[in-house]
Amino acid sequence: MYELIVLSLLMRQPTTGYLMAQIINDIIGPFAKASNGRIYPLLAALEKEKHITEQRVPVAQRSGRQATTYAITERGKARFHELMLDTKSSPREYRELFSYKVTAFDLLAPEERTMLVEHYTEFCKAHIAHIAREGEELARNAERYAIGAAQQTLFGSTFGHLESLWQNELAWCRQLRDELDQLGALETSGARRSVRRRGARASE
Repeated sequence: MYELIVLSLLMRQPTTGYLMAQIINDIIGPFAKASNGRIYPLLAALEKEKHITEQRVPVAQRSGRQATTYAITERGKARFHELMLDTKSSPREYRELFSYKVTAFDLLAPEERTMLVEHYTEFCKAHIAHIAREGEELARNAERYAIGAAQQTLFGSTFGHLESLWQNELAWCRQLRDELDQLGALETSGARRSVRRRGARASE
């Protein structure tokens, strides 16, 4: 996930390692923290793979000090795109990963965004179906598994909570479809304005 966050940040503008670490910690917080011992080796690996490049920029003209910023390369942009469209890696963490991917949907083509939402919809449905099957199996085999009435109640509470969580995710997918339609309309409108501006400049 850290690799995707770093590349998505650099897709928008060159950024310092310090700022990227702050943003990553904001995303994964409040209790988890990404140490410099994890962020900077990742940046070094991405640079070695030619996905990003290191730049030195002046901090202040009088001080003469310089800061290290990172910029994404064409190879890095291709890697970002690959990570965004990957739906098979990290299935256990995919709920959290998908929620971050949504924040970078504006960097994808409309059909790619739709594909990811449709995949996540089926991902949610699969979890809901799994929870239902597990609940039915436990109820049928309670005596065999030596599950008493009290524990059955606790299992029921847990399964109910998990199903509610995935039902909420499913509802979010339906909301996302409407929001993607709005995003597409905004992008189309912006593209038309850009074409009109270029036409106006050409006629001057």
